[in-house]
Amino acid sequence: MRFLRRLRRKEERVEIRDVLERAMRGEILSYDEVMSLLDSAELKLSKEPQLIKLKGKTIFVGDTHGDLDTSISALRFLKEGYNLVFLGDYVDRGAKQIENINYLLANYIIGNLVLLRGNHESPVVNMNYGFMETLYHVYGSEWQYVYMRYNEVFSNLPYAALVDGVLALHGGIAEGLKSIKQIAALPKKDLIPSNKVAFQILWNDPSESVERFGENYSRGGGVKYYGRAAVEEFLRANKLKAIVRSHEAYPDGYMLLFKGSTGIEEMEHMLISIFSCRYYGIPPTAAMYDGKRMEVIRI
Repeated sequence: MRFLRRLRRKEERVEIRDVLERAMRGEILSYDEVMSLLDSAELKLSKEPQLIKLKGKTIFVGDTHGDLDTSISALRFLKEGYNLVFLGDYVDRGAKQIENINYLLANYIIGNLVLLRGNHESPVVNMNYGFMETLYHVYGSEWQYVYMRYNEVFSNLPYAALVDGVLALHGGIAEGLKSIKQIAALPKKDLIPSNKVAFQILWNDPSESVERFGENYSRGGGVKYYGRAAVEEFLRANKLKAIVRSHEAYPDGYMLLFKGSTGIEEMEHMLISIFSCRYYGIPPTAAMYDGKRMEVIRI
């Protein structure tokens, strides 16, 4: 595939600085420009650990699904001294899928935001929910090269972030996941992903109706629900305080689950689920951690 991609490169040279500026203005990039952007993003992402460790003030942003306006709104918190962690699902469904992912990748390349992987950052999903078709309409006969290149970049996205004892990921904990060290050891460049723990981190949902793990038939084979006992045992074993995740569009834009002590002010539940895409007809939300206190905000 890399050999084929080289054959498809044109002679036109592009300056990465110009590409980044155009992407951050929300403009559609040419074939050579988008390839340059993706090369730069992969180079940086390939050096990232699978578990990003941060401290202090942090904004956690849920699924954006082509919602460029929400992504732009969230970036203002960087100027206020916050870490910014996006929890995955940047493409599919929304109106500005290409613009959204390019905007985030460009800001990642030059800045300090964290982009985690979601279940839609995989060709198994994004070939069916809009992203592949969108690329076809924009890039014509070259769409398949751009499509595969995006997914190669997605396969380098880290799976989780750890902030002062708060574990942030897209879907949730996996059956068989006992230690956060297992997350750190997950393989990169796993397109599907084929690793069971990685797959469930992207796909699993929390439920008050199960104790530990149960089948999640609504999501398909291999996906699980995880319950209170599973969360309590995982947090205790890893000396963690709480979990922040996304993956589900609740009517209010968020949901609090598994009530219990966390040691974090204003956080009386062990899990916060947030969703940040306005195209679902719900208010886009984020979780704000100021170093001591956690709260849900509108963005």
